Amino acid sequence: MDESSDPEFSGGVEVKERVVNKKFIAAALGNWLEWYDFGVYAALADLLGQHFFPDHDASVQVMQSFLAFAAGYISRPVGGILIGIIGDRLGRKCALWTSILLMMFPTFFIGCLPTYQTAGWLSTILLVILRLLQGIAIGGEYVSALVFSMEHAPGQNKTISGALMSVSVAVGTFSGFGVVVLMRHALSAEAMASIGWRICFWLGLVVGIVGIFLRRQVADPREFIDAQQAGQLSQPIWAALWTHFPDVLLMIGVEAITPVTWYQNFIWIQQVYEGTLTSAPPMPGGAELNTFMQLAPSLFMVGIAACRSDFNFLTSVRRGMALLAALAVPAYLLFDLRVFWAAFLSQSFLAIGGGLIAWGNPYLMHSSFPVDIRVMAMGISYNLSAALLGGPTPYICSQLVVHFGVLSASIWLLFIASLSYTCVCLLLRRQGRQVAANSDGLQSVIPRRIGNAA
Repeated sequence: MDESSDPEFSGGVEVKERVVNKKFIAAALGNWLEWYDFGVYAALADLLGQHFFPDHDASVQVMQSFLAFAAGYISRPVGGILIGIIGDRLGRKCALWTSILLMMFPTFFIGCLPTYQTAGWLSTILLVILRLLQGIAIGGEYVSALVFSMEHAPGQNKTISGALMSVSVAVGTFSGFGVVVLMRHALSAEAMASIGWRICFWLGLVVGIVGIFLRRQVADPREFIDAQQAGQLSQPIWAALWTHFPDVLLMIGVEAITPVTWYQNFIWIQQVYEGTLTSAPPMPGGAELNTFMQLAPSLFMVGIAACRSDFNFLTSVRRGMALLAALAVPAYLLFDLRVFWAAFLSQSFLAIGGGLIAWGNPYLMHSSFPVDIRVMAMGISYNLSAALLGGPTPYICSQLVVHFGVLSASIWLLFIASLSYTCVCLLLRRQGRQVAANSDGLQSVIPRRIGNAA
């Protein structure tokens, strides 16, 4: 059965309106919560360093705080596997339920933790444990939500659906940073250090409750149900995954640019603006600029959706990677000037590269794996790249800046952009794929080997 014959997708409703429905919102709210927490944690890195890490050097405290930030990535591959198995065998809806429950409670309890001053190292250990639990949830949340929303979307609209799910990531991070900025302006420094930072984490519970309510009311995608009824899910999942293992390895490299770009250029860069890693004074307006610029890639993607909804996703991904590689050094030369206009230009150009990647990357992942292993294969690829390369990015960049200056951080971005570009070319060559238009006019990747197998 094709989704186009489902009553939900029939009628005269415009394609773009169908995407923004209850199912998409239910999936996106979990992403919002995930990235809201990450935005809050990164924006509060200085206070968390003071409360949970006993060092008198502010720059060392920030780096230790980012190490705890990276701890959440260690367990992400575990979550990708466990929730991936749930999603590929028990259903996409079941995976979404599991991930949001595992995410909302650790986020709330971080706001309840005692500080190092009152509980010693126990507070630090508890923070790391909660970050590990969050990592398990996050390991399945984004991919499960992505697969769920794209499988529900009509064929000609899957690229837009995947891109809009990436927008929910940006909105969540923006919300996290925005809440922290508003709290810092509304409260005194003493109040922010005592209770304000806790409130920022507690607010995530509200979104989690709304997300659970909405996810109760949605069903599994027709594509998954048809595969289940046809017996496609009866093959042992590890045997099915092994067939596509080389694709998974290459996809790890392809995915690396996504978390590195986001964390380096729109989260970690906040520390450069604040001057916590160097002896330079804070850049006026830096916190407000960085908070606003986190929406820039999303605004760019929305512009593509409005003007060129048929924009080739492969062209988008490769151009974005090439642009980031070309702009890495010039962007950080501008950052090093520590003036508002230079920082604005730098983040604007980097946002274009990130937006191009975020537009096409979800559908590239989705189209690379079959329905019976899609959640797990995408989860392993996405989360291993995040754990091995994305999570350590704030710490690596902090070390580079402390020892060699702001410009040295560009080396990491240039390396990852080049790696991802190479891997996407190797992935397409290995699979023998070509860009073609299907019967609906969708620009998609069609395996040549399918025709041979038929």
